[in-house]
Amino acid sequence: MVRFLNGEFVEDGRKAAVSPDDRGFLFGDGAYEVVAFYGGRPFGMEAHFKRFHRSLSELRIDPPDPAELKRLAPEMVRRNGMEGQDCLFYVQCTRGVAPRTHYFPDPSVPPTLYASVSEFNRPIEPGEKGVSISLFPDIRWLRCDVKSINLLPNVLARQQAREAGSEEGVFVRDGVVTEGTHSNLFAVFPDRLSTHPSNQLILSGITRATVLKICSEMGLAVEERAITRRELFDAREVFLAGTTVEIMPVVEIGGRQVDRGRPGEITGRIRRAYLETVGAV
Repeated sequence: MVRFLNGEFVEDGRKAAVSPDDRGFLFGDGAYEVVAFYGGRPFGMEAHFKRFHRSLSELRIDPPDPAELKRLAPEMVRRNGMEGQDCLFYVQCTRGVAPRTHYFPDPSVPPTLYASVSEFNRPIEPGEKGVSISLFPDIRWLRCDVKSINLLPNVLARQQAREAGSEEGVFVRDGVVTEGTHSNLFAVFPDRLSTHPSNQLILSGITRATVLKICSEMGLAVEERAITRRELFDAREVFLAGTTVEIMPVVEIGGRQVDRGRPGEITGRIRRAYLETVGAV
């Protein structure tokens, strides 16, 4: 697969080499984004790159020109022969290559920009049948609004969830449900939908924003409010939202069924509307 690294396209991706002194390798000092292409058409690309710019700015890393990224993404899709296909564009930027010290390197050190494209194996069957999730203590740092490449807590929770037979690990901080390892969470109650407020404790997802818009258009009441762990078990429906999970019904939480243990009506309506929005149907 073709990779992009610091201004050059590397035809054999296995030959794309990053220095061991790169701060992304040494410190996880960087940020990333993932944009889904449906049938060769990107969804939410501008919003993703806007968030990428914000993440890097919060980390005080000079972000790449958004116009450059908008040109790069479809070019990478073309070079990898994925025009007209479902695929994922990944982009990552680190603080660059410098001697290992905790403080920032000299400002003249250029950031490292890397990008790749991969096949998007959409979660069609899980999206129709629903999945189980497991709950874990939220041990992450307090800037989850930054899409940092520092993902060790997410990796550990996702692995624990997999070992428990669950599709996703969902974090709980001080009794409050925050989000999944790579998704946002919504709970459906009799009179409203609830999801965690967009603040420093979650990554405000592009799919999350799309769901909020869909709910508004459908006349569904949504409350951005912290949901307690106890409340989550009383929800009539629960679903995950994210670029790679799309809209995924949750039918079981830690071994306990959600309502009747099958995808709910509201989740189904939102999922259909989302798939229409991204052009997947």
